[in-house]
Amino acid sequence: MSSNANGAVRYLTDLRAKDPLMFVAHTVGSDGILKNLFWCGGESQKNYEVFGDVLAFDAAYKKNKCKCPFVVFSGVNYHNQTINSDIAVNSNEVEGTYVWLLGQFMVAMKGKPPTSVITDGDIAMRNAIRRVFPNCYHRLCVWHLLRNAMSNIGNPDFIPFFKRCMLGDHEVLKFERL
Repeated sequence: MSSNANGAVRYLTDLRAKDPLMFVAHTVGSDGILKNLFWCGGESQKNYEVFGDVLAFDAAYKKNKCKCPFVVFSGVNYHNQTINSDIAVNSNEVEGTYVWLLGQFMVAMKGKPPTSVITDGDIAMRNAIRRVFPNCYHRLCVWHLLRNAMSNIGNPDFIPFFKRCMLGDHEVLKFERL
């Protein structure tokens, strides 16, 4: 591994002195180059234990200095605040890489799968989710749903109504009346 990669892995591993629950996993290719890096701290694991029913899995923060996808796992707490669970840097965006990543997630989270996963709909992610979380619901994120609605529905009055339905805080009876 390069000195930068070694330094990153060593830094994350050394964080265990402050956080004994710190989880770090990585893979190195046959060429000695760091391919995948996954980490999460104890606080993230505790948050996921309590708030881990729905997991957002996002590789849209795409290209960092090393030109690798930066992946963020996040959720929402009882106060509707975003909580980050875990972070990863991957060498590519193929199914096998995502299977490895989700497998590390499962190890870090002591085998607890989410009930639902929200993504951008990437096929490699979708296939990996089916393999690693076979009983999980996979849904598109709100941003992609709205974008698809705007490009595929010719009625401009529909979009605000659709947005209110998706993002509004409605009682079941009130929602059904919309």
